[in-house]
Amino acid sequence: MKTLNQSLLLILLILSVACDNNNPGGYKYNTGSLPETPVNLEDFNTEYDDYNSTAPTIDNLIPFCFSTNRNSQGNDFDVIYQPMSVNFDKTTGELTVSNETSHWGTFKEVYGVINIGVDQIKTSGNEFGPNLIITRDFNDTYFSLLYASDVSGDFQINFISNHSEANFGDPKEVSFLNSEFDDLYPCFNSDNTKIYFCSNREEDNFDFYSVNVDPEIDLETLLSDDTMHEVNKVEALSSTADDKCPFIFGNKMVFASNREGGFGGYDLYYCNYENGKWSQPINFGEGINSEFDEYRPILIDEGVSYTQSMMVFSSNRTGGKGGFDLYFVGIDYEYIHW
Repeated sequence: MKTLNQSLLLILLILSVACDNNNPGGYKYNTGSLPETPVNLEDFNTEYDDYNSTAPTIDNLIPFCFSTNRNSQGNDFDVIYQPMSVNFDKTTGELTVSNETSHWGTFKEVYGVINIGVDQIKTSGNEFGPNLIITRDFNDTYFSLLYASDVSGDFQINFISNHSEANFGDPKEVSFLNSEFDDLYPCFNSDNTKIYFCSNREEDNFDFYSVNVDPEIDLETLLSDDTMHEVNKVEALSSTADDKCPFIFGNKMVFASNREGGFGGYDLYYCNYENGKWSQPINFGEGINSEFDEYRPILIDEGVSYTQSMMVFSSNRTGGKGGFDLYFVGIDYEYIHW
């Protein structure tokens, strides 16, 4: 009996080693995955409109900002900051996206200063399309927030930064991007040589425009430049409808448009920058788009999947908490020609 028990133990040990060799990490799920269909970001949504997000990635700790009219009970929009945590449990395979910050440690305090910046840009008007940029200088972390406000009439692109002043200086206009019309949603390309944005300066509809900038100039100085810059319409991406909310991640651009051929309202599209030009925009399809509005997409390197990126966007589709809600979905690298 003793010999039999020892034999059984030996077999179990061999099987255990074999399993470990097939699964070197020792977990049931060594790699994570993101959902193929949109999931409501419940922790961040309210019965009011919550949309227009920005989310630089620091591993799985994401300083998340977005526009909402919750503070005015459905009237004007402000930008607010809420930390986002993306966690994948390798034992259960459960993916959690929340505003839980108990594991942030010192990062909670470092990124908490963003609250000072978003408080200082609040006006009696609407603040839309935030784009939070993080820069580092040795051990210091600096934040610059680009956004658009209509407090003076038409939407104008502004920025605020804490690079020169620890608690952020006053908001400033990015004058070389603005016109007498609506100018919104600024974003940089991958090598910081161009700023893209949308504007209705030429037609009643919104189109995409770009401005060449010097990547060697520090960000605050660059955005404070009040000299004239040549503004170029991006013909390859602009249609006869409204093309809005450009966001660039690597050599990919995602945006919202109500052009013909969609599934209803605003749909989400993507295109690739290849051989010095943008490819033809492609609709993300009915798995992501709906008969309602899908708006302001961004891509996040969330650290969960090796083959996907997280796309966060807003939609007023049914089933949410009310108005526009924030959603997330996984985008395969292969699907968007990463």
